[in-house]
Amino acid sequence: MSHVYVLTNQHQQFLSKSGEWLDGREPNKLFRSEHKDIAINQMFEANTRDVSLRIELLQCALNIKAQPSIPEEALGEQSATPGDPEIEPGAPEEMPPEEPPELEPQPQPEVAPEQAPEVAPSQAPDETPAQPGEHKSESESAA
Repeated sequence: MSHVYVLTNQHQQFLSKSGEWLDGREPNKLFRSEHKDIAINQMFEANTRDVSLRIELLQCALNIKAQPSIPEEALGEQSATPGDPEIEPGAPEEMPPEEPPELEPQPQPEVAPEQAPEVAPSQAPDETPAQPGEHKSESESAA
């Protein structure tokens, strides 16, 4: 085994064995696999936990301690607080949410209310429906 695969994201952080994203300066804590298919499976699992990440495989040579030797250009700059993603240069600053402008109440148009239409009472049926327990036979209703 002369190389291993590690996972890195767009913030130049590396996936650890415990599933956290680290800066990669401690290679003994990083997830690594000598098999590309296992590393790809791990990449999909990590991406399902956070779909906003852009995860890539990085092939690294092994050092004398059999740990991945991370290239300096992959490590990026040392961030002020470990674990926080770096702010990209030229990224717009976050602005506080603007308060909605105060709206003036709109005058309601004056409309005379319409009168409800009169409903004529319906005529009572000639026969009343049978109550529970009452049984009408055809011979009784014919009589």
